[in-house]
Amino acid sequence: MRQERHVGYEIKALSNLLRRKVLESAGTNDGDEFTEMQVKVLGFLAHNQDQEICQKDIEEAFYIRRSTASRLLKRLEAQGFISRQAVERDARLKRVTTTPKADALCQQVMERIDSVENQLIRGISQAEVEQFLSTVEKLKQNLM
Repeated sequence: MRQERHVGYEIKALSNLLRRKVLESAGTNDGDEFTEMQVKVLGFLAHNQDQEICQKDIEEAFYIRRSTASRLLKRLEAQGFISRQAVERDARLKRVTTTPKADALCQQVMERIDSVENQLIRGISQAEVEQFLSTVEKLKQNLM
């Protein structure tokens, strides 16, 4: 019996495999383990270092509650990956920044992503990659 294949299911399966492959190395030598959300928040902070990011910005960017963001940031701060400093214009606000420890981890994750990307497209021609990306763009447009 031949089972019908669905594009959406295949995309979800591929996404799960990619996430698992990238996150499997998302730990440090100190034994720190990371959730996907922690890695995303550190990436968000690393990519927005030129901006003043506060807890509220993280809540809005990831659609999470204040209590969730607070627990997440407390854990990252306790592990030495972020620091929070009072903002001059409003002492109630705290600017969230990455530490050198987090910056090194983000660099490792980016290297891991590049490695997984190379593994992903191994044996696939540039023309096939471009066709795939074109098809993905059309799929995204169909859903907008």
